[in-house]
Amino acid sequence: MKINKKVVEEIMVFLSRYYPSQHASLVTGSHVEGTNNEFSDIDVIVFTKDRNTVFNEMVLFRSLKLQTIIIPVQNLQEILWVDYISGQGTFVNMISKGHILFDESDFLKYLIPHTKELELLGAKPLSDYENYMARVKITSLLFDVMGAGDIDEFLYTILHLIDLVTQFKLKAGGSWCSDGKYRMKLIKALDENFYHRLTAATAEIYGNKNRELLVDLTTELLEEYGGLLPYYSKSNTLSKVSEDYLVVELDTDSNIERINHTIQILEEFIQNSAQHKKIKYYFFSSKPVIRDKAEQNIYLVIDTQKEFINNFLIDHLELFLSGQSNISRLLFPFQYDPVYRFSGMKIYDRLAPVFYGISKQMTAEKARFSNTSYQIQFAVHFLKEAKKIWFEEQPDMFCPFLQYLFDCWFVFTYDDGLSFKTKELLDSRKMNLEKFETLYEGQKETLLNSYNSKSIIDKSVLTTMKKSIQIHEVKDIPTYKAYLAPRDLSEMDKKCWSLYREIIFKTFSILFIDNRLISYIPFVVKKIESND
Repeated sequence: MKINKKVVEEIMVFLSRYYPSQHASLVTGSHVEGTNNEFSDIDVIVFTKDRNTVFNEMVLFRSLKLQTIIIPVQNLQEILWVDYISGQGTFVNMISKGHILFDESDFLKYLIPHTKELELLGAKPLSDYENYMARVKITSLLFDVMGAGDIDEFLYTILHLIDLVTQFKLKAGGSWCSDGKYRMKLIKALDENFYHRLTAATAEIYGNKNRELLVDLTTELLEEYGGLLPYYSKSNTLSKVSEDYLVVELDTDSNIERINHTIQILEEFIQNSAQHKKIKYYFFSSKPVIRDKAEQNIYLVIDTQKEFINNFLIDHLELFLSGQSNISRLLFPFQYDPVYRFSGMKIYDRLAPVFYGISKQMTAEKARFSNTSYQIQFAVHFLKEAKKIWFEEQPDMFCPFLQYLFDCWFVFTYDDGLSFKTKELLDSRKMNLEKFETLYEGQKETLLNSYNSKSIIDKSVLTTMKKSIQIHEVKDIPTYKAYLAPRDLSEMDKKCWSLYREIIFKTFSILFIDNRLISYIPFVVKKIESND
């Protein structure tokens, strides 16, 4: 570490004053690398369990200019996954180079080595579709620059072209692409000759308005990966997948009949297609990407061979839907990875039959996906069965496990991402906890009767659940994923708890339980188990 010890002491004072409930924190960036200058700010990452949104703020504390980045531990998997698929590597890079400031739960002890491994592995390789689309965009910009009468009028186009060219060079070469000064450092490390040619071409086009060097460099780069693409053909690679699954997004609204009709139409299509190839599938709900949309979207995951998806399924789904009316807007192939939460395909493949079975039960009757009573009954039964299967030898650990689930998920209830004021969040947390208490008191008798009744879960689902305790690949789950687990758990138990959490979270999403309400289920089951 090259950062000044006195600076670290000042940062610790800042954190104790403004982030006393932090989960962990580190300092990173130029001050750690020893490349800082008088204009450099100090990058501090604060990990929290009490927020649901990533945000950053510039703070002047005493003589320190602090760039503070707040990361919810609950969202870290998604953040690292986006880093991987986008190739940016921003968070991977910052965390891997971090110097630990506070880490009482050993969270960073496991996270930093994991991000160092990710950094060495590199970003997600470009798919055929991504290669194709990058070449289309670069070719279009290149032709604009080549045909420009007045170079000065194409300043932004040139900047955009250089941005895409450098991204493509790095991603195609298996490197992270990052941005700003870090991107040029990566370019130089990957191909020093390309780096010098690029800087020379940039100087030439801005200094002498000579585009020739940039045009030659760009053309040569594209030729290496398939050549210029002066046209755009959707039939080429736009509707292709690179893995053995197809994800369809249903853009939902408050029209329950239309949503239900759309689900039935999709199931009809799958049944027809299953005559040609083995197909498994499940529906689930998730928060939408659009922040101001209240309803959760519904997604369909179809697991089958990618060749069958690309050569048959996508085209036939488009044709099938063209003759349908009164259905939700559908988007496919939708970029969603159903595997990453389970740390690899082997674990996912072992657990997927649970999801297929639960989804089949949910869609077996028309109104189940919108039936709150059925959703809650199924959910509490699922937790009861989880106790029998996963905690058979340690039943006294079931209530701590339920508290762990609540601690991980309650933030989804009280933090809508619209407020950054601590007092407002604390008030919202207190208010929603009181709502849970009131709601439970009103439902207590019904919930008790439901919990103690015969399980409504299909036996085949329970059989597959029992096999989950025999998944040897659990040992390969990164330990950081067990955030908020009790410190006294063994490392293996922490990994198991993190996997159980993901299984339950996926199950509740298949039950179409809103993310903002999933913490209510472990809340009530713990009440019942504790005879509260």
